[in-house]
Amino acid sequence: MKWHILTGEYPPAAGGVGDYTALLANALSEAGDSVDVWVGTPTPSTASGSCRVHPLPDLFGPRSRSLLDRAWSAAPGIVLLQYVPNAIGRRGMNVAFCRWLLAQRRHGQDVRVMFHEPYFYFTARRPWRNAAAVIQRVMALLLVRAAVQRYYSSANWHAYLGPYGAANTGIVLPIPSTIPSNAPAVRAGELRARFSPSGSGVVGHFGTFGDHVGDELREILPALLRQDSDVRVVLIGRNSDRFRQELAQRLPGAAARVHATGEMAASDVAAALSACDVLLQPYPDGVTTRRTSVMAGLRNGVATITTEGALTEAVWRQTGAVALAPCGHTDGVVSQVLRLLADPGERMSQAARGRDAYVRDFSIEQTVARLRSMAPAALSA
Repeated sequence: MKWHILTGEYPPAAGGVGDYTALLANALSEAGDSVDVWVGTPTPSTASGSCRVHPLPDLFGPRSRSLLDRAWSAAPGIVLLQYVPNAIGRRGMNVAFCRWLLAQRRHGQDVRVMFHEPYFYFTARRPWRNAAAVIQRVMALLLVRAAVQRYYSSANWHAYLGPYGAANTGIVLPIPSTIPSNAPAVRAGELRARFSPSGSGVVGHFGTFGDHVGDELREILPALLRQDSDVRVVLIGRNSDRFRQELAQRLPGAAARVHATGEMAASDVAAALSACDVLLQPYPDGVTTRRTSVMAGLRNGVATITTEGALTEAVWRQTGAVALAPCGHTDGVVSQVLRLLADPGERMSQAARGRDAYVRDFSIEQTVARLRSMAPAALSA
């Protein structure tokens, strides 16, 4: 199969959608497909096997359209847009590009759209964003009509996009981990010894420690450290050093029991995750299949506790991949952590359920299989 993937982000530029797109492009190439990635951010032109990366600063603007027309005519295939409204130019209000993609569909092009996000929410806190929220709904309508097939990063998007003509027609493609698995046991053991020289239980959190998840951790971690005087906490990822300093100021007596790794290479993140007994991954709106931080723990076989909220999909309860506690329920989250720390057998069972669910439902291999299951279409106007 031939793929033309359009994305507003791609490594080395930082961004979760860029990392996902690189993972997907390489996986499709390894499956035997030919892949051209058209990138809307500055990035080097590269070619590896049957995967080629083409940076176009005006990718979502009018100057690139004739170039894309020629490229797609010379090498016909599937056009797959990685859609995040704010990543396709014009401050997230690029109606012209969406209309052009609809015209491509009407001229016979096999257009598909991966909706990472559908549109801005309406809000009273930032009324200036409500105009963009309206325009992005127009964009969603155009893209729903443009797409031969729609893909969703979360099953929630069925309800969000249904009113625009996409009811029950999207295929869910969970966002897999961009962190590898099978970290060397020696490296994981070295980190474990550093985190917990005495052999006490180790609770980790992996993320970027932004405001929303940070607020959850500011409530949960002090409660955990107070209830278990032996537990060690490991903060993994970018901004973890800053967050540890903040936590140490609030809990000076517990500072020695909290470690921070700072930003690490992906292979070292895998080792740090494997050095933990359990992972604590709370989210203010609940865990979803878009959360790559929770996917990293599942892929590496670490028992994971997270929160269930308004956006949490049914798959989490159906699979038992994680131990769940209600959003905003600090005592419930801490209770789940302490339960798994105290019961090695249940901890191993929870880790196995998470790893099995990841392989079966969330992995990049499943994404590739679902994408390749639909043959290219030749559509008439």
